[in-house]
Amino acid sequence: MTEFPSAAQAVRAADIVVLGGGPAGLAVARLLHLRGLAPRVLERDAGPDARSQGGSLDLAERGGQLALREMGLFAEFEELARPLGQRLCLMNSDAEIQVDVDEAAGEYRPEIDRAQLRRLLIDSLPPEMIRWGAEVTAVTPTPDGRHRVSLADGTEVEAGLVIACDGIRSRARPLVTDEQPAYSGITFIHGDLRDPGPESFVARHTGEGILHAVGDNKAILAQRAADRSVRVYFAVRTEEDPSREQGDRFTDPAAVRRQLRETFAGWSPDLLAVLDEIDGYFAYWPLYGMPARQQWKQHSGITLLGDAAHVMPPFGGEGVNMALLDAVELVNTLFAPEHATLDDAIAVFERAMLDRMVGTILDTDASGEMLLSPAGAAPLAQHFAAAADAP
Repeated sequence: MTEFPSAAQAVRAADIVVLGGGPAGLAVARLLHLRGLAPRVLERDAGPDARSQGGSLDLAERGGQLALREMGLFAEFEELARPLGQRLCLMNSDAEIQVDVDEAAGEYRPEIDRAQLRRLLIDSLPPEMIRWGAEVTAVTPTPDGRHRVSLADGTEVEAGLVIACDGIRSRARPLVTDEQPAYSGITFIHGDLRDPGPESFVARHTGEGILHAVGDNKAILAQRAADRSVRVYFAVRTEEDPSREQGDRFTDPAAVRRQLRETFAGWSPDLLAVLDEIDGYFAYWPLYGMPARQQWKQHSGITLLGDAAHVMPPFGGEGVNMALLDAVELVNTLFAPEHATLDDAIAVFERAMLDRMVGTILDTDASGEMLLSPAGAAPLAQHFAAAADAP
């Protein structure tokens, strides 16, 4: 490999390949682009609108908002953000309201649809920077210290630096760590109310924000989107289905409705009425997470960001915030003058990122235990009461 007097000079000379066109990958590409670099982003989706991007996200001041400021996109974000999305209504399984709180009274964490955030990031890049329909099948070190990225269409891409933002099943992770995501014990089944009417109990109580209806180790969660639709998640503790065969029967909405009515038997009819309001198909989302404390192997010319590095369940809403913060911290570290080599800079970034994630993952796991508890809505209600009493 060519030797450079600093990591910054090495990264400017490197041909950089970013795996994944989600928030982390697009953010790191934007930050590198602002420094005059032209990374190549490989995204398996056929195009920006190839599939649903999921629900809405709340961006924290020291997470997603900080990153958007660094990317020069904060004004555009504020035009899309929904501060009223911070409202939360908590019910028990009898549909009795336990808490109705505007969380904007605390940290400012406005909501934005995942699809809107992704489009904002895509539009901030030159169109030729993203290669759509590029499904990565393998990442292989080469004798000269580089990496070869193999794609499903039989082509290959050579890279001097690989930044892997390709999610829970990252093809690059085995080069960096032997740790693998573990099933959390919780699965979400979700569907959408595309045009809910005023008669919809769940949509009415979701309001502009979020509804949590919580019972014994189960929950019905709903959140409002920018297009006025409501996404509904049925959260249950259940055994892992490693084959993912369970997802095949989700092409039969009537069967899913029957199953969920059995699972949530005894819950308020007002809450269960949402099952008949869901339009189209249901989707299956088992939740996985990485350990809070990870051991990473010696590696060169490659690193992991976002879910590829530290996937966790969505409890607490920190996944995208930490992914965007990863992008900022990586690029800032790569260009910090004190690092002699590219690998030195990457190692410094990774140590700080993994240390930062310990508390975040532990807090996320604790939030999941509160949400799906044998005590129903009581732990969450007590949590909000304590927060309200805090100075």
